[in-house]
Amino acid sequence: MPAVSLFSGAGISDIGYELAGFRFHVHVELDSRRAAIGQKNFPHSSWLVKDLREARDEVVSAYRGKTDDQLALLAATPPCQGMSSSNPSRGKRKSPKAKQYEEKNALLLELAPIARALEPRVIVCENVRQVRTHTLTREDQEQRLLDILDEQLPGYRLFETSVNVADYGIPQVRHRALMVLVHRKEPWLAGLEQRSKLPWPRPTHAHEPASGQKAWVSVRQWFKALKYPRLSSRSAEAARDTHPLHFVPHYDADRYLLVRSIPPHTGRSAYENDTCPSCSCRPVPSGLAVCPACREPMRNRPIVMGETRPRLIKGFKSSYRRMRSDVPAPTVTTNSSHIGSDNKIHPWQHRVLSILECADLQTVPRFFDWSAAFESGRTYLIRNVIGEALPSYFTYLHGQVLRCLLEADDSVYPKLACRE
Repeated sequence: MPAVSLFSGAGISDIGYELAGFRFHVHVELDSRRAAIGQKNFPHSSWLVKDLREARDEVVSAYRGKTDDQLALLAATPPCQGMSSSNPSRGKRKSPKAKQYEEKNALLLELAPIARALEPRVIVCENVRQVRTHTLTREDQEQRLLDILDEQLPGYRLFETSVNVADYGIPQVRHRALMVLVHRKEPWLAGLEQRSKLPWPRPTHAHEPASGQKAWVSVRQWFKALKYPRLSSRSAEAARDTHPLHFVPHYDADRYLLVRSIPPHTGRSAYENDTCPSCSCRPVPSGLAVCPACREPMRNRPIVMGETRPRLIKGFKSSYRRMRSDVPAPTVTTNSSHIGSDNKIHPWQHRVLSILECADLQTVPRFFDWSAAFESGRTYLIRNVIGEALPSYFTYLHGQVLRCLLEADDSVYPKLACRE
């Protein structure tokens, strides 16, 4: 079934839809580095390395130059910096940063003219959860972004939800907004609404499983099953394995001590390390950068040496924190290599996660071709594109559902989510 991808990144989300039976004929991605990775994995697709706002007509002509078939799927994943919970200026609409991101927040609307031209049978968009409540200023009035999109595409029925990919057997807590627009001419749309069904798969897992569901897959279960070779951040040699994606940053003695001192499996932060590394005094009260007994710096806490005395690094409670091992991993983000970022330390080894582990948590197929990043010397880019994507296994499940609906296969209905 023919498909087109907008704001494609490296195609990590698209690969799931393709494995489910769709074939992408056109991709649009502004960043040439991301597009280079994607081109290796979708060589049959026409990659337009352009700003979508300047390439609308080109997208339409490129698709029509490939096939006469009606477009089955239009997939879009626009940037989300202005709405992401990791953006400190989110919600401050009068701040300079908020104004800077306002145009990016409106990029979702760029799919509308392409959809009107190509009339895809189904449109799928995903973004951070905040997109469902985000508003834009139109003629001095605040209007919800998704309501504007709905108005611009009257020929479609909009369905929207928020999903947690852990509810589908993926060992990661990742909340995303999912929007599916179905062409009103689709004969199965009426049956979907009559059955109170929704066009995405029903959850198969849960933190507290109901009848017929399984428990979430914990990060410990996942890592033990995949049997990764052990790594450590104590030295350059210990931080690297033979697999080209299984390596981590290595640290100086104090930084390594900080990580090593966090008890395995606990989900605790280095700010909670309470034993002085110099005199073994414990418990050293939280909030101190210097041991009250020996007056030496608490080198196993996140500190910096100020002009007169050490001080704790300012950070969130989730900073410098190990993952818990008895639950799914926290959200894999673009800064997965940063030890001071949100819940990034391995549950029991003394390091952050490797690129390979992050890719596996995002269920990127092992056959995915990363050679373009290696050829350009930009392996850090792999972490970025992995952290940006919707897990490939989720899009594979969703693609199976959509394909069955488009083929009018009634056997899919028990697998669909129910309307709440």
